[in-house]
Amino acid sequence: MGFRHIYVLSFFIFSTVIVAKAQNTADTVTVVKTTVDSVLVKSKKEIEIVIDTLENRPNTAALYSAALPGLGQAYNNKYWKIPIFYGGAVVIGYYISYNNKLYKQYRDGLIALIDGDDRTVPFDPKLDIKTYQRAVDYWRRNRDLLVIGAMLVYVLNIVDAHVDAHLELFTVDDDISLNLEPSFDQTAMHTNLIGLSLKLRFN
Repeated sequence: MGFRHIYVLSFFIFSTVIVAKAQNTADTVTVVKTTVDSVLVKSKKEIEIVIDTLENRPNTAALYSAALPGLGQAYNNKYWKIPIFYGGAVVIGYYISYNNKLYKQYRDGLIALIDGDDRTVPFDPKLDIKTYQRAVDYWRRNRDLLVIGAMLVYVLNIVDAHVDAHLELFTVDDDISLNLEPSFDQTAMHTNLIGLSLKLRFN
């Protein structure tokens, strides 16, 4: 084998090694790029978790009380308020039913008295039309006012839960003090004025 053949063979082997290294380098770059892309894709799949902090407790308590009266009070650990709301609701519900019953009774009696049909007789024939009309208006008004009262109790239940949760944001510690102290002042006539002053201090 001559020198020319050795030179050609060496050049062929050197070229093959260079191409192989280039391919390995390109493969390495491709792998790195794929890894970076996968990391970027994963970073976009973030899930935001909302934690029930002290700041959003008032809204949560109000929502619970709106869904079920008393549930917001239980959420605020004020269980003793639940029987008060439900006790008031039961009393109001009873009187709504009572007034509605009497309203229907006098309404039907008024209809029986003015319909001109001898077969329909009012429950108390001694009463005249004006008496029936006054009774109908009276019991209907009482029933409607009680229904409004029931709605106010429901709203009060929501407001109470919301306010109770808000009060948890306020703290009272030893740095706040309320003191009653004697005060000495001077009037415009240059006479001494002695009294008491109520002072609130934030240390």
